[in-house]
Amino acid sequence: MRVTILITALALFASGIGLGFLDKVSASVAAYAAAVLGLVFVFLPEFKKFKGLGIEAELLDRKIQEADRLMAQLRDISVPIAEMLLSSTARMGRWGSSMPRYQKHELLQRIERELRKCGVTDAQLEQAKTDWHRYNIFDLSSPVLKSIIDALQPHLKERESALNRFPHPISPDRKNEYDRVIEERNIVLRERQALLDLQQLKDQSKTAASILSAIRESQVLSDDEKKNLLESLDEQIKDIEHYVKHKDFRRLSVWLAESNKE
Repeated sequence: MRVTILITALALFASGIGLGFLDKVSASVAAYAAAVLGLVFVFLPEFKKFKGLGIEAELLDRKIQEADRLMAQLRDISVPIAEMLLSSTARMGRWGSSMPRYQKHELLQRIERELRKCGVTDAQLEQAKTDWHRYNIFDLSSPVLKSIIDALQPHLKERESALNRFPHPISPDRKNEYDRVIEERNIVLRERQALLDLQQLKDQSKTAASILSAIRESQVLSDDEKKNLLESLDEQIKDIEHYVKHKDFRRLSVWLAESNKE
Protein backbone atom coordinates (compact mmCIF):
# COMPACT_ATOMS: atom_id res chain seq x y z
CA MET A 1 0.00 0.00 0.00
CA ARG A 2 2.78 2.40 0.94
CA VAL A 3 4.58 1.62 -2.33
CA THR A 4 1.40 2.46 -4.27
CA ILE A 5 1.04 5.78 -2.45
CA LEU A 6 4.72 6.58 -3.06
CA ILE A 7 4.39 5.91 -6.81
CA THR A 8 1.22 8.02 -6.92
CA ALA A 9 3.01 10.88 -5.12
CA LEU A 10 5.87 10.80 -7.62
CA ALA A 11 3.35 10.79 -10.49
CA LEU A 12 1.68 13.85 -8.96
CA PHE A 13 5.04 15.64 -8.82
CA ALA A 14 5.56 14.92 -12.51
CA SER A 15 2.03 16.18 -13.24
CA GLY A 16 2.75 19.34 -11.26
CA ILE A 17 5.83 20.06 -13.36
CA GLY A 18 3.89 19.52 -16.57
CA LEU A 19 1.02 21.75 -15.43
CA GLY A 20 3.56 24.40 -14.45
CA PHE A 21 4.97 24.48 -17.96
CA LEU A 22 1.39 24.94 -19.25
CA ASP A 23 0.86 27.91 -16.86
CA LYS A 24 -1.94 26.07 -15.02
CA VAL A 25 -0.80 27.51 -11.73
CA SER A 26 -3.63 26.45 -9.44
CA ALA A 27 -3.66 22.91 -10.78
CA SER A 28 0.14 22.73 -10.52
CA VAL A 29 0.15 23.84 -6.87
CA ALA A 30 -2.69 21.42 -6.07
CA ALA A 31 -0.75 18.55 -7.66
CA TYR A 32 2.37 19.39 -5.65
CA ALA A 33 0.38 19.71 -2.43
CA ALA A 34 -1.29 16.34 -3.04
CA ALA A 35 2.12 14.80 -3.69
CA VAL A 36 3.50 16.17 -0.42
CA LEU A 37 0.49 14.79 1.44
CA GLY A 38 1.07 11.43 -0.23
CA LEU A 39 4.64 11.38 1.07
CA VAL A 40 3.40 12.29 4.52
CA PHE A 41 1.13 9.25 4.53
CA VAL A 42 3.95 7.04 3.23
CA PHE A 43 6.00 7.97 6.28
CA LEU A 44 3.03 8.31 8.62
CA PRO A 45 3.68 5.10 10.60
CA GLU A 46 7.07 6.52 11.56
CA PHE A 47 5.79 9.72 13.19
CA LYS A 48 4.59 10.52 16.64
CA LYS A 49 2.86 13.58 15.27
CA PHE A 50 2.97 15.55 12.02
CA LYS A 51 1.33 18.88 11.37
CA GLY A 52 1.40 20.81 8.11
CA LEU A 53 -0.59 21.66 4.98
CA GLY A 54 -3.78 21.67 7.10
CA ILE A 55 -3.64 18.08 8.50
CA GLU A 56 -2.57 16.39 11.69
CA ALA A 57 -1.46 12.80 11.93
CA GLU A 58 -1.87 11.65 15.51
CA LEU A 59 0.74 9.66 17.28
CA LEU A 60 1.47 6.00 16.74
CA ASP A 61 3.41 3.95 19.20
CA ARG A 62 7.02 4.88 18.41
CA LYS A 63 9.83 6.08 20.58
CA ILE A 64 9.90 9.86 20.89
CA GLN A 65 13.67 9.89 20.43
CA GLU A 66 13.18 8.74 16.82
CA ALA A 67 11.21 11.88 15.93
CA ASP A 68 14.23 14.06 15.09
CA ARG A 69 15.69 11.43 12.79
CA LEU A 70 12.39 10.94 11.01
CA MET A 71 11.73 14.65 10.62
CA ALA A 72 15.21 14.94 9.12
CA GLN A 73 14.18 12.28 6.60
CA LEU A 74 11.13 14.34 5.67
CA ARG A 75 13.29 17.44 5.27
CA ASP A 76 15.68 15.48 3.05
CA ILE A 77 12.73 14.53 0.86
CA SER A 78 11.36 18.09 0.90
CA VAL A 79 14.57 19.68 -0.44
CA PRO A 80 14.53 18.01 -3.90
CA ILE A 81 10.76 18.54 -3.93
CA ALA A 82 11.34 22.24 -3.26
CA GLU A 83 13.92 22.39 -6.03
CA MET A 84 11.50 20.88 -8.57
CA LEU A 85 8.65 23.09 -7.42
CA LEU A 86 10.60 26.36 -7.48
CA SER A 87 12.25 25.49 -10.79
CA SER A 88 8.81 24.89 -12.28
CA THR A 89 7.57 28.21 -10.86
CA ALA A 90 10.54 30.05 -12.37
CA ARG A 91 9.72 28.66 -15.82
CA MET A 92 6.01 29.51 -15.70
CA GLY A 93 4.84 32.01 -18.30
CA ARG A 94 7.79 31.49 -20.65
CA TRP A 95 5.88 29.52 -23.24
CA GLY A 96 2.38 30.34 -24.39
CA SER A 97 0.38 32.63 -22.12
CA SER A 98 2.17 35.04 -19.81
CA MET A 99 2.11 34.74 -16.03
CA PRO A 100 2.41 38.15 -14.32
CA ARG A 101 5.44 38.59 -12.13
CA TYR A 102 3.41 39.51 -9.06
CA GLN A 103 1.63 36.13 -9.29
CA LYS A 104 4.97 34.32 -9.49
CA HIS A 105 6.24 36.26 -6.50
CA GLU A 106 3.11 35.49 -4.46
CA LEU A 107 3.34 31.82 -5.43
CA LEU A 108 7.00 31.73 -4.36
CA GLN A 109 6.10 33.13 -0.95
CA ARG A 110 3.32 30.55 -0.52
CA ILE A 111 5.65 27.71 -1.47
CA GLU A 112 8.32 28.94 0.95
CA ARG A 113 5.81 29.13 3.82
CA GLU A 114 4.61 25.56 3.25
CA LEU A 115 8.15 24.21 2.92
CA ARG A 116 9.19 25.88 6.17
CA LYS A 117 6.27 24.12 7.85
CA CYS A 118 7.89 20.87 6.72
CA GLY A 119 11.14 21.89 8.41
CA VAL A 120 13.07 23.08 5.34
CA THR A 121 15.72 25.58 6.43
CA ASP A 122 16.51 28.93 4.79
CA ALA A 123 19.83 27.54 3.55
CA GLN A 124 18.06 24.59 1.95
CA LEU A 125 15.50 26.92 0.38
CA GLU A 126 18.26 29.02 -1.16
CA GLN A 127 19.80 25.89 -2.59
CA ALA A 128 16.41 24.94 -4.03
CA LYS A 129 15.96 28.42 -5.56
CA THR A 130 18.94 28.08 -7.93
CA ASP A 131 16.76 28.11 -11.06
CA TRP A 132 14.55 30.86 -9.62
CA HIS A 133 17.59 33.14 -9.23
CA ARG A 134 19.05 32.16 -12.61
CA TYR A 135 15.88 33.09 -14.47
CA ASN A 136 15.48 36.35 -12.55
CA ILE A 137 19.01 37.43 -13.47
CA PHE A 138 18.29 36.40 -17.06
CA ASP A 139 15.14 38.56 -17.08
CA LEU A 140 16.91 41.51 -15.44
CA SER A 141 19.72 41.46 -17.99
CA SER A 142 17.67 40.77 -21.15
CA PRO A 143 16.30 44.33 -21.65
CA VAL A 144 19.76 45.78 -20.94
CA LEU A 145 21.40 43.57 -23.54
CA LYS A 146 18.61 44.34 -26.00
CA SER A 147 19.25 48.08 -25.63
CA ILE A 148 22.93 47.58 -26.50
CA ILE A 149 22.10 45.31 -29.44
CA ASP A 150 19.61 47.90 -30.69
CA ALA A 151 22.37 50.53 -30.54
CA LEU A 152 24.57 48.29 -32.71
CA GLN A 153 21.86 47.72 -35.31
CA PRO A 154 22.25 51.02 -37.26
CA HIS A 155 25.98 50.35 -37.58
CA LEU A 156 25.26 46.87 -38.94
CA LYS A 157 22.80 48.21 -41.51
CA GLU A 158 25.25 50.91 -42.58
CA ARG A 159 28.05 48.41 -43.18
CA GLU A 160 25.81 45.93 -44.95
CA SER A 161 24.61 48.74 -47.22
CA ALA A 162 28.22 49.62 -47.98
CA LEU A 163 28.88 46.00 -48.94
CA ASN A 164 25.81 45.89 -51.18
CA ARG A 165 27.06 48.91 -53.11
CA PHE A 166 30.08 46.99 -54.35
CA PRO A 167 29.62 45.74 -57.94
CA HIS A 168 30.08 42.02 -58.40
CA PRO A 169 32.35 40.40 -59.24
CA ILE A 170 34.74 42.43 -57.10
CA SER A 171 37.48 43.94 -59.21
CA PRO A 172 41.10 43.32 -58.08
CA ASP A 173 41.72 47.02 -57.47
CA ARG A 174 38.84 47.15 -54.93
CA LYS A 175 39.45 43.81 -53.23
CA ASN A 176 41.27 45.31 -50.24
CA GLU A 177 38.55 47.89 -49.75
CA TYR A 178 35.89 45.19 -49.95
CA ASP A 179 37.71 43.01 -47.40
CA ARG A 180 38.01 46.00 -45.07
CA VAL A 181 34.26 46.66 -45.17
CA ILE A 182 33.56 42.96 -44.57
CA GLU A 183 35.78 43.01 -41.49
CA GLU A 184 34.04 46.15 -40.20
CA ARG A 185 30.68 44.41 -40.64
CA ASN A 186 32.02 41.31 -38.91
CA ILE A 187 33.15 43.34 -35.91
CA VAL A 188 29.53 44.41 -35.39
CA LEU A 189 28.33 40.83 -35.75
CA ARG A 190 30.90 39.59 -33.23
CA GLU A 191 29.92 42.21 -30.67
CA ARG A 192 26.24 41.39 -31.12
CA GLN A 193 26.90 37.67 -30.71
CA ALA A 194 28.98 38.29 -27.60
CA LEU A 195 26.01 40.12 -26.07
CA LEU A 196 23.68 37.24 -26.94
CA ASP A 197 26.16 34.82 -25.37
CA LEU A 198 26.04 36.79 -22.11
CA GLN A 199 22.44 35.64 -21.66
CA GLN A 200 23.59 32.02 -21.64
CA LEU A 201 26.35 32.40 -19.02
CA LYS A 202 26.35 29.59 -16.47
CA ASP A 203 28.32 31.73 -14.05
CA GLN A 204 26.12 34.81 -13.69
CA SER A 205 28.24 36.42 -10.98
CA LYS A 206 29.99 38.63 -13.57
CA THR A 207 26.91 39.52 -15.64
CA ALA A 208 26.86 43.22 -14.72
CA ALA A 209 30.63 43.61 -15.13
CA SER A 210 30.50 41.89 -18.52
CA ILE A 211 27.73 44.22 -19.69
CA LEU A 212 29.70 47.29 -18.63
CA SER A 213 32.80 45.97 -20.42
CA ALA A 214 30.78 45.29 -23.57
CA ILE A 215 29.73 48.94 -23.69
CA ARG A 216 33.02 50.54 -22.71
CA GLU A 217 35.21 48.34 -24.93
CA SER A 218 33.00 48.38 -28.01
CA GLN A 219 34.86 49.06 -31.25
CA VAL A 220 31.61 49.99 -32.97
CA LEU A 221 29.85 52.46 -30.68
CA SER A 222 30.94 56.08 -30.55
CA ASP A 223 31.93 57.76 -27.28
CA ASP A 224 28.59 59.59 -27.18
CA GLU A 225 26.67 56.36 -27.73
CA LYS A 226 28.61 54.66 -24.95
CA LYS A 227 27.95 57.56 -22.59
CA ASN A 228 24.22 57.59 -23.38
CA LEU A 229 23.93 53.84 -22.86
CA LEU A 230 25.80 53.91 -19.55
CA GLU A 231 23.57 56.73 -18.30
CA SER A 232 20.27 55.26 -19.51
CA LEU A 233 21.02 51.74 -18.25
CA ASP A 234 22.65 52.72 -14.95
CA GLU A 235 19.70 51.79 -12.68
CA GLN A 236 19.05 48.50 -14.48
CA ILE A 237 22.70 47.47 -14.26
CA LYS A 238 22.67 48.30 -10.54
CA ASP A 239 19.58 46.09 -10.22
CA ILE A 240 21.55 43.18 -11.73
CA GLU A 241 24.56 43.80 -9.46
CA HIS A 242 22.29 43.90 -6.40
CA TYR A 243 20.43 40.71 -7.29
CA VAL A 244 23.63 38.77 -8.01
CA LYS A 245 25.04 39.80 -4.63
CA HIS A 246 21.93 39.60 -2.42
CA LYS A 247 19.64 37.19 -4.31
CA ASP A 248 16.82 39.71 -3.98
CA PHE A 249 15.36 42.59 -5.97
CA ARG A 250 16.75 46.08 -5.44
CA ARG A 251 13.51 47.68 -6.69
CA LEU A 252 10.83 45.03 -6.22
CA SER A 253 7.91 47.39 -6.95
CA VAL A 254 9.49 48.40 -10.26
CA TRP A 255 10.16 44.77 -11.17
CA LEU A 256 6.59 43.70 -10.42
CA ALA A 257 5.08 46.71 -12.19
CA GLU A 258 7.03 45.98 -15.37
CA SER A 259 5.10 42.72 -15.85
CA ASN A 260 2.17 44.87 -17.00
CA LYS A 261 4.26 45.99 -19.99
CA GLU A 262 5.09 42.48 -21.17
